[in-house]
Amino acid sequence: MHYILDSAVFINASSFPFLSKNTYLMTSYCEAEVKEMTAKLRLEAAFHEGKLSITDPCPASIQVARSLILKHGDKRLSEADESVLALALEIVDRGDKVIVCTDDYSLQNLLKWRNIPFQGILQKGITKKRSFAKPPKTRQKK
Repeated sequence: MHYILDSAVFINASSFPFLSKNTYLMTSYCEAEVKEMTAKLRLEAAFHEGKLSITDPCPASIQVARSLILKHGDKRLSEADESVLALALEIVDRGDKVIVCTDDYSLQNLLKWRNIPFQGILQKGITKKRSFAKPPKTRQKK
């Protein structure tokens, strides 16, 4: 199982259970969000101990993620959130199983639209998906 971790794993949680049977990934955009010293030390320790790999999605996966974001009209996602979504889509498209660890409700919403499993870090997580896209305008007859 592949776990994609967003920065909240290190920023909000004092510990995270890295199990040897799983692969743990984080994008470089999420890594850059971890600035607080203690959180950064935990991240660096996980990386140097071989528990965490920094992996970015390919450009094609980023385009697919951007299309999904536009389709559902959620403009609140950061570049880091977009990279997590793109990496999750890429792994699923390879036929591998993935779980995204995030407390970001907007990201969870998009993952839910694509039936990609996620788990919250400190928050429970969303239960219903929503679309924020505006319906197309219709012309009024004169």
